[in-house]
Amino acid sequence: MKAGMKYYPERLGFLFCKKKGMTACKRAFDKIGVDIAMNIIRRCIPPSDNHPILHHVIRHAPDLEDDIGQYYPDAVFLRDTNGHTLSQVKFYMNLRRGKKSFKNDCNFFLVASDNQVNTMHPGTGLYPFMLAAVGNKSDLAAVYYLLSRNPKLVGHGENKDSDGAGSSRKRQREDID
Repeated sequence: MKAGMKYYPERLGFLFCKKKGMTACKRAFDKIGVDIAMNIIRRCIPPSDNHPILHHVIRHAPDLEDDIGQYYPDAVFLRDTNGHTLSQVKFYMNLRRGKKSFKNDCNFFLVASDNQVNTMHPGTGLYPFMLAAVGNKSDLAAVYYLLSRNPKLVGHGENKDSDGAGSSRKRQREDID
């Protein structure tokens, strides 16, 4: 574990690397118990080192959030390398995974901060309304709500082509006459 942190501190060593669909952290929890595993982890990744461990948990092993969170409560206030808070990371990951729908979890969307709704996800380059729209679990009601929170994310005015002439359909119709 110490070697992993020495060479891969940005990934928190090998803690969240998956083998056969299970992270090393989860495997340790199952094998030696959460308390013993967390004592070992805390010796290698002290809370005072200010690693955004909970951000990694949300991205790679969200099922371990409660187990790890109780040992790193101050990590809630840290920002990741992209400058995102834990709540922003949770918001993006839930949208990206299609875990929340407006119909079943409307409060998730209603209590989202302006910062969460208006900030682009750095990994995908997509705004939250776009994350809600893509994939197999797209949610039109969520897309509509997120867009209504910040309508300026959708361009206004005329559509211009790269040459500034306007709609290409209009040009095609003029060429036919």
